[in-house]
Amino acid sequence: MADQKKISRREFLQAAGAAAGGLALASCAPLPATPPAAETKATAPAVVEKKTLTLAIQGFAHDAVRIVLDEWEEKTGHTVELESGPTTGQEMVTKYAPAFQAGASPVDVMSDADDSGPIFYRAGWIEPLDGVIPQETWDDFPAIFDQQIEVWHSYEGQRYRVPHEFAIGYTWHRKDWFDERGLEPPTTWDELVEIGKAFTDPPVWGTLEAIKKPGLMYVYMAYLTAQSGGEIFEFDEATATAFQFAHDLIYKHKIMPETALSMDYTEQNEEYMNDHVAIMRQWPFFWGVARGNEAWYEEGKAEIVPPPSGPAGPKSWWGGWGFSVPKFAPNKEEALDLVAFLTSAENAPVLAEGQSWFVMPRKSIMEAMGGEGLVPFMKEYVDAGVPAPRPFHPKVAEAQSVVDDVASLYLTDQISLEETMERGKERIEALG
Repeated sequence: MADQKKISRREFLQAAGAAAGGLALASCAPLPATPPAAETKATAPAVVEKKTLTLAIQGFAHDAVRIVLDEWEEKTGHTVELESGPTTGQEMVTKYAPAFQAGASPVDVMSDADDSGPIFYRAGWIEPLDGVIPQETWDDFPAIFDQQIEVWHSYEGQRYRVPHEFAIGYTWHRKDWFDERGLEPPTTWDELVEIGKAFTDPPVWGTLEAIKKPGLMYVYMAYLTAQSGGEIFEFDEATATAFQFAHDLIYKHKIMPETALSMDYTEQNEEYMNDHVAIMRQWPFFWGVARGNEAWYEEGKAEIVPPPSGPAGPKSWWGGWGFSVPKFAPNKEEALDLVAFLTSAENAPVLAEGQSWFVMPRKSIMEAMGGEGLVPFMKEYVDAGVPAPRPFHPKVAEAQSVVDDVASLYLTDQISLEETMERGKERIEALG
């Protein structure tokens, strides 16, 4: 009924506990005498129904997750089947929205993206996690996660998703080249330009970025706007500064090729590993890509340093995926317990050690993994205040497309910077 009060899982458990306590007290009271001739039958223990849950997460993470799932299955008696989940937020919406709209769900737990999570929360399709995830789990995240969790993992004061990934753009450089020339990595935009010119001698470029539409153009412009201090979806003055800097790198300073405008990440990485790039921004996966190229990789060829500082400092925006439970999950109560188990401070390090996708600057993970792999650089970035929140808009996919479109026109010299900012504002306002 419409006027019924919806209780949380915690309230439900508390109420159940109180009821159980009442029954226990009642059992201590004197019982009426039983006639001697009467026989009592022993009550058979209640049979707990064993359930099979479905967890959807990207296939490359299955082996790492299975290690933790085995313990949960033994503990609860339930079974978890792994399903290969979508790889993008857009795919998440395409795959699950029709079922959610019909009041059903093909999965019990899912790994959900930044791009799709807020859409699902606002539609009322995800179960709140308040009262399910203990405070000690939230306390295991560093303070830099606070804003991100409130904006991207929450809605109207309730939390719907627990982060399991920390995706941030790192700055990679050819330390071997820099050492040969006695140069230090650039710490500011001006130094990036100066050093970039020292290395630029096509086919070698000072810097390179994959800026292909759709999507990658937005990623790079948001990265520079974090360093300029702008609000990218507002197309403010600081955003204009970032756009101008990107344009100057290509046309004025000529340290980044125009071909970057049609390049994806695979092509960018190939250029770097073909010894054509001195310094670049790239996601954490390049750590494995570079070191996996055994014929090319040597120590010093792909080393991480802090990003160059713009007007707002050395920033790099971050985002990622997290665990959620659909409101229509077939086994919702068990699914909520499973998410709490997967994301605990005890199990987060197990996942991280099994797959780098799960490596985050959580206290438990940092302590468990020490100085291995990306961890020292991740800690360095966090300690230096590099991570910036991912820019948010309620219609995030459409808003990012606006940036893609107008930035592409500007960086191909089809419209002026002033017109770029005006068109961007108008189109964002039209989204409502």
